[in-house]
Amino acid sequence: MQKYHARSEPGVEVPAWILPLASCRFLEKAAALLPEGSSAFEFGSGRSTHALRRATAATASIEDSADWLSRTEQLEEAIAKREKDFSAVVPLTRCWNRCRPIESFNVGAERESLERLQHARLILVDSPPNPAKREHALYLAMDHAPAGAVIVLDDLEVPATSRFAHRLARQNAASFRFWLLEIDHKLGVFLKRRSGKIRSRPTLREFGGAWLRA
Repeated sequence: MQKYHARSEPGVEVPAWILPLASCRFLEKAAALLPEGSSAFEFGSGRSTHALRRATAATASIEDSADWLSRTEQLEEAIAKREKDFSAVVPLTRCWNRCRPIESFNVGAERESLERLQHARLILVDSPPNPAKREHALYLAMDHAPAGAVIVLDDLEVPATSRFAHRLARQNAASFRFWLLEIDHKLGVFLKRRSGKIRSRPTLREFGGAWLRA
């Protein structure tokens, strides 16, 4: 596992729901390395939505908050939604994450969202805010992403998020390369090298914590 160091804009206050500038610039640089015409998918919305629209042929965003989706389109640096772009409110619903009860995006029940995820070459996991719920979103991304896709997970400065990101990276090392980028809230970057069954064996601490929070 490797590390990459960078800094955000000094003195710039970033609202908690918006991915900071340095992270957005990384998304654009990562997109520039992908094949021409590649699409993006994000769990969440905000400044990242417009960074992805600038850098990809089509961007799909799913959000459990209609208010946040609306605010996303009204940001100062907003890129108007294009015909090929997609956004939808997908409520968090009760489901199971490797035998643990959790609330998450039920992408399998949303045909358009699932198809967009399965074709995306750049995927951002920046929602839900709860670490256990976000683990499920990362698992969905890892499972459905095509080979060659880049998956970016935000908020590894949160210990619980860092733990499951590094665990999934270790357990799926044969199929994914992983980097920790120490910018902004810290990013975990997964490069899917090949398709295959995704392994997720949580620790007893993670398993017990999920049941207590359910």
